[in-house]
Amino acid sequence: TEVAAQLRAAREVSGRGRLLVAFQPHLFSRTKAFAAEFGSALALADEVVVLDVFGAREDPEPGVSGALVADAVPLPAERVHYVPRWADVPRVLAGLARPGDLVITMGAGDVTVLGAEILTELAARR
Repeated sequence: TEVAAQLRAAREVSGRGRLLVAFQPHLFSRTKAFAAEFGSALALADEVVVLDVFGAREDPEPGVSGALVADAVPLPAERVHYVPRWADVPRVLAGLARPGDLVITMGAGDVTVLGAEILTELAARR
């Protein structure tokens, strides 16, 4: 998958540091259909933070959330974090990150703006 390809590339540049990913699933229909595939791909990271679905043009579907993806990641539970509240994501990632780690955001919605918020949180912890 594209997610796996991006994580493999990130792993190559992460050096000895760990790879942390914040993933925002796009569309409820895709999340429902591909949760298992997303989970398998995300297992290429050392720590995974899954946000809630960016629904875009779709209405929410009962039982479909980022938790479906988080539950499908075949890593130990302490390395997979479902964080449904957007405001909590920078704090969670900053708490997981260590010097030398590579933190990336992935997804189709507004997940890209998290980068600046994560950096702000990391700077506040120094």
